[in-house]
Amino acid sequence: MNQFLKHLFTLLILVSSTFVYAQDLDFDLEKKKPFNPKFTLGTGFYTLTGDIQNEESGFLRGTNPGYNAGMKFGITNNLELSFLMMKSAFSTDNGAESFDSEIDGMGLHIGYSVNQLFKQSRISPLLTFGVQRLSYKTNNFDRESAIAIPFGLGIRIHVTERLEFDASLNWAVGMGDIDHGADDGSDGYKSFNISLHYDLFTPDPNSDEEYFDDSYYADVDFAKLENEDEDGDLVLDVDDYCPKTPIGVKVDANGCPLDDDNDGIANYIDQQKDTPEGSIVDEFGVRLTADKYHSMYSEYEAASRKYANFYNESEIKRENYKTVDEYLIAKANAFNKAYNEGLKDDDEVKALVYKVKIGEFSDGIPAKIANKFLSIDDLESVTLENGVVMYLVGSYATLDEAIGRQHDLEEKGLDDTYLMVDNNGDVTPYVPPTLEPEIDEDEIVVEEPIIEEVEDEVVFVVNENNILNETTYRIQVGAFNQELSDEVFSGVKNVISFTGKDGLIRYMAGSFVEYKDAIDYQAQMKARGFEDAFIVTYKNGERISLNVAIKTENNLVSEEVIEDEVNLEFTVQIMVAKASVSAAELKKMSKLGKIDKEAEGTEMYRYFSGTYEVLEDANIQLEKAKLAGYTDAFIVTYKDGERITLQEAKKLIR
Repeated sequence: MNQFLKHLFTLLILVSSTFVYAQDLDFDLEKKKPFNPKFTLGTGFYTLTGDIQNEESGFLRGTNPGYNAGMKFGITNNLELSFLMMKSAFSTDNGAESFDSEIDGMGLHIGYSVNQLFKQSRISPLLTFGVQRLSYKTNNFDRESAIAIPFGLGIRIHVTERLEFDASLNWAVGMGDIDHGADDGSDGYKSFNISLHYDLFTPDPNSDEEYFDDSYYADVDFAKLENEDEDGDLVLDVDDYCPKTPIGVKVDANGCPLDDDNDGIANYIDQQKDTPEGSIVDEFGVRLTADKYHSMYSEYEAASRKYANFYNESEIKRENYKTVDEYLIAKANAFNKAYNEGLKDDDEVKALVYKVKIGEFSDGIPAKIANKFLSIDDLESVTLENGVVMYLVGSYATLDEAIGRQHDLEEKGLDDTYLMVDNNGDVTPYVPPTLEPEIDEDEIVVEEPIIEEVEDEVVFVVNENNILNETTYRIQVGAFNQELSDEVFSGVKNVISFTGKDGLIRYMAGSFVEYKDAIDYQAQMKARGFEDAFIVTYKNGERISLNVAIKTENNLVSEEVIEDEVNLEFTVQIMVAKASVSAAELKKMSKLGKIDKEAEGTEMYRYFSGTYEVLEDANIQLEKAKLAGYTDAFIVTYKDGERITLQEAKKLIR
């Protein structure tokens, strides 16, 4: 018994240590899905409460060890149903009488927990009640059975998203004579139990995978969508690779504006329509001189090296900080100090500007409209004193432009829009001018939006630049179980947060219409300490792949045509092992995405991550792999199913 107590004490110390370490992690119990089964395994001390009793009988004295196992199912976030089996033995000797008994039990138990005892606490009070069938054999008596009604009181510690630890005191009222004592009364038992519960089916909270519910699309008329042509270019939207083409612009079979010289700039904005093949052009299609190109490239490389050097030379290490929040704050502050050194504050008083408010939320952008919001390239957020976050778009010098933008947004399905005034950072609702009694009404001039009347139809004057951009690049700096402090993003403009369907809070920074600008800003975010920052792309209210976005930006032909011409495929080799890797190592690799294993002979295995049609996507995955610790990772290239060198692939791309 003393040895068993030592083992129990050691187990309690280990579990407590795990709990203390896990305090840095945070998760909301109310967001966990019910009905997920959990496997239960426990041990404890069992004591008979019958006619024959040890003088030193108690929960931890004069008792017998036992164990229990089974499965538990969540009914609600607070209520659970368990099927448990137990096995123990009773041994009692009070000098006058003695007995030994083997006992087995199985039954159903209902448990109720009060989620967190305190906010963000992992400790929950626990109440249990159930019914058991006991089977026992006492001394020379044949095996018998009886019904028992157990109830208990304890605590639950939520160690991780999947692992729980219980400690409880239990009493069971029996309906049978177990010890066959002199008075032939019903006997029960009491116990002290510790149990571990493990959930194999809850999704990994660190995964970036998003879960979609078909109910979100219940009101969508897909039949109507299949026949829509919003930009009127005679190419249906479902087949249109370039929606929102300006009216009157000639397009190809894919709905994209014609580009006769194939320089990536459509004819209608190309100021140099006969650029030689292979030329590097600016945003107006004008060929860049060699000096101009090398100057721009050198500036970009210098900036990238600056961010990379800061990241590599920083002495701020994760292990020196207790929480992720504290670590990110330290990185951000250090970066701000280095990056802003020598810069002077701009105290210039700016003129009033008009903005359009499209919503405000206390818990971030709801998941069902997040993509729609994030598709707007000039979206910005302002946190109010009460903690509510207001989301604004645009910045206009005149009221007419703001009204035009508001009208455009409403036509695109954003109904709850309001005009706002930004007075040097102080954003307030726009209030139309009011008439003063002492002023002659004939002298009053009320500013109104400029409108044109065409065949009795009112048309708002809208600047083309205010229309929602076709593609928006943003930088996701991370997904966290808890809300980060404002200090983390000190000096970072246009930070947007929203809670995804998995319960994680995602933070977006920046908004760009060109991929090269997004790459540069991604480097900045990594320098600040967001090592896992990556580019996400939105188009017309939906998230799209980076591959499609880049092709759209450069006005390339359809993916199918490109595949027929080149047909390249890229993957990232993570590692080579002489034997299959452990489950822990495979779990680590799986954080990078889907992992493929390829056997080479009988004693060699290669592990790959991802399949990509665009080299840049493979480069991004390679960077993620190296940041995860796989420094020997590299890109593998295939053409028409045959492996080729990366250099050969680059020549084909050119």
